[in-house]
Amino acid sequence: MKILVTGGKGALGARLIEKLHELGHEAISYDIADGQDLFEVKALEEAVKGVDVVYHLAAEANLNTMRDIEGAHRGSVLNILGTENVAYACAKYHKWLIYISTMCVYGDTIEHPEREDTTLPNPSEIYATSKYAGEWVVIGYGKSLDLPYTILRIATPYGKGTRLAMAVHVFFQQALKGEAITILGDGSNERTMTYVDDVMEGTVAPLSHKDAAQKQIFNISTAERTTVLQMAQSVKAVTGSQSEIVFMPKRPNDTFKEDADVSKAKKILGWEAKVSFAEGVKRTLPWIKEVIQ
Repeated sequence: MKILVTGGKGALGARLIEKLHELGHEAISYDIADGQDLFEVKALEEAVKGVDVVYHLAAEANLNTMRDIEGAHRGSVLNILGTENVAYACAKYHKWLIYISTMCVYGDTIEHPEREDTTLPNPSEIYATSKYAGEWVVIGYGKSLDLPYTILRIATPYGKGTRLAMAVHVFFQQALKGEAITILGDGSNERTMTYVDDVMEGTVAPLSHKDAAQKQIFNISTAERTTVLQMAQSVKAVTGSQSEIVFMPKRPNDTFKEDADVSKAKKILGWEAKVSFAEGVKRTLPWIKEVIQ
């Protein structure tokens, strides 16, 4: 198939394009880094018109840049209105839209584990709220204008090529430099950190199950829960570091517990995460060493 990837020059977008090429698809990037703007609707329409599938990854995905008023505004406009433009173009030309959302939309929920079709999301901050709003834009086009869509709620990916600013990668950098490993809060927050290779397999899985994946939401996540303290301890162990683990004031509005039900993706897409966190940090170490030299 011919597949357009918005945000194709980003960390995940670039990996996705590589993966799609490996599978024999023609993958094309649409990215602001190349002057391709989601708000130039006519150009976006032309790009969408010539493909079979659109993966929409382009977003403000860094929570830290959305913690002040201006950053929150810029990120929300991109994540909501940018998604609306993509959904509009895909609906207009009846192209399959695969929207990359996030497990962050769940926030702190009453129900555990978090199920795609029954758990009521409770986003903890503006980034997750904007991504959840994007989901409803896509669903709305699906309901009213028969847009073919699939929504993937992806867990935080780590490993080669992903963002260095994520906690586990910061822990690696601190440990390898002999600095204190700093945890925000008491370290009891639970995360479903998912190795990037597993995320990529889950992201392309709908392509092999087109009919079954239509108008569905899937958790693309490991079922394994790891506390932030366990993350730091694992990094310290795998690096052989003597760094002290220290605790800092917790970040406001941080989700306390991620707990994904992944049975739907396994049943319908035949996908489940395979790499444990312990194995994932071992695989991540050589890459981290290379990039911080």
